Amino acid sequence: MLISNDVIIIKEENGLRYMQFRKLLELGINHLYTLKSEGIDFKTGGPLEEESYQVIAKFLKIPRDKIVIPKQTHTDCVKCVNEKTFQEDLKFTDGLITDKKGLALATKNADCILLNFYDPVKKVIANVHSGWRGTYKKISEKTVVKMINNYGCKPEDIYCFINPSIRVDHFEVDEDVMELCKEIFKFTNRTDDFIKKGRVFEGKQKYNIDTVLINKILLESLGLKPGKIIDCEICSYCNKDEVASARGNGPGYRLAVSAIMM
Repeated sequence: MLISNDVIIIKEENGLRYMQFRKLLELGINHLYTLKSEGIDFKTGGPLEEESYQVIAKFLKIPRDKIVIPKQTHTDCVKCVNEKTFQEDLKFTDGLITDKKGLALATKNADCILLNFYDPVKKVIANVHSGWRGTYKKISEKTVVKMINNYGCKPEDIYCFINPSIRVDHFEVDEDVMELCKEIFKFTNRTDDFIKKGRVFEGKQKYNIDTVLINKILLESLGLKPGKIIDCEICSYCNKDEVASARGNGPGYRLAVSAIMM
């Protein structure tokens, strides 16, 4: 069972179970990552989706229309948003940035990495969905570059918080995905650190890829301080009874939400 520790707090209020980062709370930022709760599921078009967002809005103490939700399609598209941003503007979008108070940036996952960013100097937040495709497209790197170029942020000021996601022991891929990873990230000279030879299954060699480590390497290479990249270290697959996991739960899996606002 997931419990609070030095990095995270696990809470339950009014039937909603969720996780928060201690440091992000210390910085005064309202946020949460939803854990499995009865009646909560953010699957697009699902019967519980809108009711679930209403619960989040109540938790954040904002109107429902102040929750900004991108149409995630595993892209590297990151958009800057404000009160005038329309849902139509967020098609094919997997990352959001804002410097506006009272707007909650939301992303969804069920194994993919969700990264929350905060610059306490420039007062800028971001929320990014980075599955293996987004990781290969370096969406986390592009988010930080946009924070720098559009808002004047400095990398050394930016915090990054990594929510529950599938971890290396359970992120298993075939040779084609592994070779693509090796080619894209060969410039790091660390492919042996994040690509591991796995089991042989049905006559095929499998590989395990540490996408979380790849994102950490990308962010550190941009100048983020290692101590400001804060990982909850929760594997969604290992904790599939409490955390949304497509690989762990199968076809009936639910989607979780990470929301962050100033």
